[in-house]
Amino acid sequence: MTIKHVLILLAAVLLLAACATPGDMASREDAPTVEEPDAPEAAPEQDTPQRATGSELSPVAANLLASAQGLLNGGDTDGALNLAQRAHRISPDAAEVYFQLGEIHMARGDYARAEQFVLKGIDKAGNNESQQRTGWQMLVDIRESDGDMAGAREAEQRAANL
Repeated sequence: MTIKHVLILLAAVLLLAACATPGDMASREDAPTVEEPDAPEAAPEQDTPQRATGSELSPVAANLLASAQGLLNGGDTDGALNLAQRAHRISPDAAEVYFQLGEIHMARGDYARAEQFVLKGIDKAGNNESQQRTGWQMLVDIRESDGDMAGAREAEQRAANL
């Protein structure tokens, strides 16, 4: 192999290596994504066996949710959604994450998506009645805001029965 060929090969390797810099990877990780919940079609049934308790929220996810709440309180729904989605990637089975995502979508006026996230949170709560009650009370607010008074009464009754 001649020196010319070695230099061309070296240049090609360096060019390819430059295409995969850590900076490029970080920008892809920070890009906002929309994660759809695996929403149940109807409210979770009371007779179905459930987990003993909801999944634990990791301390990192809890901090992200607290920061998301601060952004939401300040009116930054996009920033809040980004942090809540990061918390979801860390603690995908924690009911609190779904409740926070529901609250953010409610603030954005997307009541259908808010309801889907909260219903998924109720499902993830397992037999944790406190978390279930929180979810049903959130559904009351979401459904009232959406003009679904019959659905709000149903959610209120479900919360009262816990």
